[in-house]
Amino acid sequence: MPTYRTTCKVGACEPFCGLEVEVEDGQMLRVRPDPDHPVTKGYACIKGMHVQDYQNDPDRLLHPQRRGSGGWERLSWERATAEIGQKLRAIRARHGPASVATYWGNAADSLSITLTNTFCQGFGSPNSFNVLSLEYTDRGAVARRVLGNENLILQPDPSRAHFALLLGTNPLVTNGMSLLQRRPRISADLQGIRRRGGKVVVVDPRRTETARIADLHLPIRPGTDLFLLLGMIRRILRSGRYRGDYLRRYATGLEPWLELAEGLELEPLLERTDIPQAQIESLADEFAQADGAFVTTRVGVQTGHNTTLTEWAVMTLNAITGNIDRPGGLYFNPGVLDIPKLIERFTRRRNPAPSRVGGYPQIFGGPPASVLADDVLSDDPGRIRALLVVAGNPVLSFPNTAKIEAALRRLELLVCVDIYPSDTASFAHYALPAATVFEKGTWHFLTTNFEPYPYAEWKHKVVEPRGEARSEWRVFKDLSRAAGVPFLNDPLLDRAARLLDSLGIDFSEDLLFQYLLLGKLDLGRLKRTPGGIKLGEVRYGELLGRGLHTPDRKLHLAPEEFVRALHEALRSPPDPTPDFPLLLISGARRAASFNSWTHNIPALMDKLKGNWATLSEADAARLGIAEGERVRVTSPTGSVEIEARVSPDVRPGVVAVQQFWGHTYESGMRVSRSHPGVNVNFLHDDRALDRFTGMPVFNGTRCRVERVNGPTSPELPGR
Repeated sequence: MPTYRTTCKVGACEPFCGLEVEVEDGQMLRVRPDPDHPVTKGYACIKGMHVQDYQNDPDRLLHPQRRGSGGWERLSWERATAEIGQKLRAIRARHGPASVATYWGNAADSLSITLTNTFCQGFGSPNSFNVLSLEYTDRGAVARRVLGNENLILQPDPSRAHFALLLGTNPLVTNGMSLLQRRPRISADLQGIRRRGGKVVVVDPRRTETARIADLHLPIRPGTDLFLLLGMIRRILRSGRYRGDYLRRYATGLEPWLELAEGLELEPLLERTDIPQAQIESLADEFAQADGAFVTTRVGVQTGHNTTLTEWAVMTLNAITGNIDRPGGLYFNPGVLDIPKLIERFTRRRNPAPSRVGGYPQIFGGPPASVLADDVLSDDPGRIRALLVVAGNPVLSFPNTAKIEAALRRLELLVCVDIYPSDTASFAHYALPAATVFEKGTWHFLTTNFEPYPYAEWKHKVVEPRGEARSEWRVFKDLSRAAGVPFLNDPLLDRAARLLDSLGIDFSEDLLFQYLLLGKLDLGRLKRTPGGIKLGEVRYGELLGRGLHTPDRKLHLAPEEFVRALHEALRSPPDPTPDFPLLLISGARRAASFNSWTHNIPALMDKLKGNWATLSEADAARLGIAEGERVRVTSPTGSVEIEARVSPDVRPGVVAVQQFWGHTYESGMRVSRSHPGVNVNFLHDDRALDRFTGMPVFNGTRCRVERVNGPTSPELPGR
């Protein structure tokens, strides 16, 4: 029985753990962790141990489908491609290029991301939406202003740190301290900090799995992380514990921060964190004195209030203590490719216009997804009328579900390219079957900066595509020609592709990979090397020495628009109200779940069985709610009914409901529909958006909880 070495692919789960895959008669039978993988070293989580279940899932989408009067009907790839291309041409001709939009979700790899974006840009449309705008573009907004380029994303170095301050991140479950960082053996990293005599502090409204092993857990009120960070920064600046020599050499903007430290009246805001001021100041002192420290966040903070300003404060705290571009602090891995330059090359023909609704800038390739529904539902003649979704599930991912449902129904053309007939596909006019990573093989080149060191790894194909599933490369090459737009939005490349194809030479994705690796590495060698190839070490000092993209090659710590916005944010803290006295958070990820991606795998669903509302013991007692009772959770945006659970791990004043459930649509995912859960995004407001990025708030939504008479609804999980 042949065994192949490859890597895991569960949505966009960052560790990409090395796997050994047994194949018999063209089918994946068993997987196990690869003990010889240089990065993951024999680690894989429960989701990785079941990738063969989604690969072999009988519910997979295996043939092109078109919605007819009697439901879905099968048609050929040629017919589907021709019809979609014709409709796209007609929509653009009647309503202009911005009437066409695309969206890629968390299961997209580097090639499908590139193909989706450039397909949209080929129409001249600026509307290439993506999932990062729901949870990550605050990093880009800060990096653009402070470091000079939105793609200079820093990551923590826990292997040499003596202090880790983790805000809104639960790495023992998510397998990474910071979004996109490949750090699968995170438990060992945290234990290493403590063995060196260092300290791990977790700031989170929940007592998470990571908080249980930390030296200190601070159960902060959701949405107030900015105030905590400002309190620490003020303490360090006022006490003179900042690195003045470092800042004079590498940064500008210290003076405005010193003025803020002297002028800000933070005491009322620090009280809102529910963390004593003395403890915040002690935390600041320890952080400043540590020999290598970092503060980092993940979606618990990044999907909260004032997210961009909070990330700016994170960058500032790391900078004033001299912890940027140093061992044990934050570093930038230049990777195998110069990603900022590569993205600039691929986007030179992009329409850079901001979003028509809200005027938000494009970050990481597109405008914020949170404004898509308003655009579709508007009366503007140039509104979005056609949407192509790749490896995403907007109806379960976007805020204000009722509005996104209405928007999806109004579209003149909705096409879903996915491995499953998803919840979103239940609204679609066409569903096109995509090959899995195990059926095509690829290199995830856009994440090269998030490896632990300069490193490239080929994800090996191990089986042939099932049914008529195709790689996104072939899907978009054919769609581009049918729609009359240049493939990869590059007319010269498009002509070369047509010429090669006419000569019987397949213009395949391998030619693109060879081009990307030119002068760096031989593609054949990369494919022949299981476990990847290490191409060097991270060299500290290079980022600050010559890697910044600001005009003066220095950190810009006080962008004027951030300073102005800070004063406004401090005047309007995200407090509960008498009508909505609780704060709703929607993270609380579980080890067996990755967004909606894993919900059709029976072995994982047996452990998950939907979602529920978790309340503190104090709030449950005050409201007269018992374990397992049905409750109604209401926000200014909507209301849902769901089972209640009571836990000492949630702080008072907070209710936690996990996102990405609500499989109540007529999808083809039978296991998901057997335990649908409840879509909490009915409660989150798509108008509560970050001023710099348009990112929505999923953590800190005001709400109330009330008992509902009667037994728990049968579609909800039991006790």
